[in-house]
Amino acid sequence: MESTTKLPKLQLWIILIVASVLILFMSLDTLIKVKDITLYDTWYNEMITSENNLSYDDAFSVYVTGNTAVYFLRIIVPMALGIHTYFAYSKIRINKLFVFIWVVLLIGNTAYIAVTREYHSLLYYINLILHGVLIVTVLSLSDVINQHKIK
Repeated sequence: MESTTKLPKLQLWIILIVASVLILFMSLDTLIKVKDITLYDTWYNEMITSENNLSYDDAFSVYVTGNTAVYFLRIIVPMALGIHTYFAYSKIRINKLFVFIWVVLLIGNTAYIAVTREYHSLLYYINLILHGVLIVTVLSLSDVINQHKIK
């Protein structure tokens, strides 16, 4: 009996499509944050009250850099999941460790996004829902692994 199983094509496509859409929506969210001058002005006014001596233009550079860093931290898990899932389908096989590691990483990434508490943003809710879809899809792979062990 083998300890690994071939990744089903249906789960491959679900994971790849949902991860791609998730990255698209996170990109749109970051673009909106960086391009909205009222969000920047609010951030700048809060920063001024904390007694930082940055000019308006220098602060904008800090604001864009900070949002870009947060963006990369948010997309790294779905991006890595998509790449690993593709290679798991084409070259390697999956096992329970694959499921465990990716579920833990996805739950952590979901929590990281959830603590931002951007309740006013529709993209916030879409990102949380898409993370839930990824978690359920990766968890469904454990049923596939169990059925393969029975055969």
